[in-house]
Amino acid sequence: MEDVSKAVAYVAAKAPARLAVVDEEKTLTYGDLHERAERWAAAFRKGGAAPGREILVFLPNRVDFVEVLLASIRAKVVPLVVNTEFSKREFSALAAASDAKALVTSREIAGLASPELERRMRVWFIEDDPPVIASVPQAAPTRRGESAGEIVFFTSGTTGKPKGAVVPMPAFDTGAPLPDLNRTPTAHLLCRPLFFRAHLTAACHLLQEGNTIVLSRRVDPDVWSRLIERHRASLVSLGPSDLHLWLNRLESGGAAFPACVTRLLSTGAPLTESMRRRLGERLPRVRVTDLYGTSELGAIAMIDREEWEGKAGSCGRPLFFTTVNIRDERGAEAPVGTTGEIWVKSRYRMKGYYKDPGATAQAFEGDFVRTGDAGRFDEDGYLHVTGRIDGAINCGGYRVFPEEVEDVLRERPDVEEAVVVGVTHPARTQQPIAFVRLREPTGEADEAAAERLMAHCKSRLASYKVPAAIHPIRDIPLNAAGKADRRSLAGRAADRQHYSFG
Repeated sequence: MEDVSKAVAYVAAKAPARLAVVDEEKTLTYGDLHERAERWAAAFRKGGAAPGREILVFLPNRVDFVEVLLASIRAKVVPLVVNTEFSKREFSALAAASDAKALVTSREIAGLASPELERRMRVWFIEDDPPVIASVPQAAPTRRGESAGEIVFFTSGTTGKPKGAVVPMPAFDTGAPLPDLNRTPTAHLLCRPLFFRAHLTAACHLLQEGNTIVLSRRVDPDVWSRLIERHRASLVSLGPSDLHLWLNRLESGGAAFPACVTRLLSTGAPLTESMRRRLGERLPRVRVTDLYGTSELGAIAMIDREEWEGKAGSCGRPLFFTTVNIRDERGAEAPVGTTGEIWVKSRYRMKGYYKDPGATAQAFEGDFVRTGDAGRFDEDGYLHVTGRIDGAINCGGYRVFPEEVEDVLRERPDVEEAVVVGVTHPARTQQPIAFVRLREPTGEADEAAAERLMAHCKSRLASYKVPAAIHPIRDIPLNAAGKADRRSLAGRAADRQHYSFG
């Protein structure tokens, strides 16, 4: 992130009034951002956060996040970026297991920090920041070559407790020349929180280009629209759950989609076929890009709207800086069309998992990182992510990948979202159970909708892959990463006793 720091200092010196980062309530110019980051860095040093020490960054999506991140670069500390959706128990356990002696947080979420934790480490509240940093002298300017630290992202924990991906800070540098200040800056709205690697990467790139980061503190399409119109944002980054919310608002008579937006970038989970259809109907002139990546590796593959035809369920071709293999259970490359584990080699890969050498050893195979995702390549070289290797349902010795069944359910135009989970079966070990959110509830009985969808599955899937039951529900529960909460649904499926054991 040395390039980020250098670019901010350059723009602050040459065009200090240029907007750097804004949200609903606060605006920072490049001059403001540079000065505040310098003073925060000095405060870290004065408070005992020496170079190489860890600090917990537990902040919501607001401009303060960016200045604290920039300060951590300049103070050469290691930020542990924590998801604010974690429960108090999860956050306390993570903090206790870390080596951090300092925490930067907000009073609005500080209740998650236990009194014991506050006694153990220095706590800075961003609301107190003006009086705190006003008396602290500016830090010495960072010299080129001094900053090459790390940042730690904690995964969403969809298959277990969150793991910290330790990513080298240079992975966020573009290597581009200093910003061209004769060019009119562009604005980019980041709907999802900066504790996600994809969005923090986007923020870093925007600063390196001298552009403007637009953040939203709230998950609200009306707020997003106002921010876009106010700052003339042309590009929006968000997740599928955000798109679902926004399209629902548009379809229910909400504010028109801002005309200045020319591109949408979706991250976090693949767009469903139903979502792709809705985007085509509602936003036919907006370029839509679906990006596949992980906290451990960054971006891996992408697909644009123009490539969707005939590529249902694909996340696109691998990016030029990655090498992607599909490996079988023995570690050999799998033939085209065969499902296996996705292995990736990338210049932007993590160094390993935070304080977890065992998990690190399991993840690395030479230059490759095992993603734990199941996938396949088609004959055109497009990658299809079909689920999690450890999420396969063992149905009488057959492996059923939930996403394969979900893709079939999503073929139906009336299905907005589908999630398949495995439940214990006395004879088959497990069997698949499906939960679906209908695009437009018809008012028919759940049983009738389920029967119609069951008939579709039977016509498209092997018998052992057909769900034992299909349950229409109003909303799909989401986890802290905005992805389907499969554990919650598996528990709900186990509680339902009306599916048959055959």
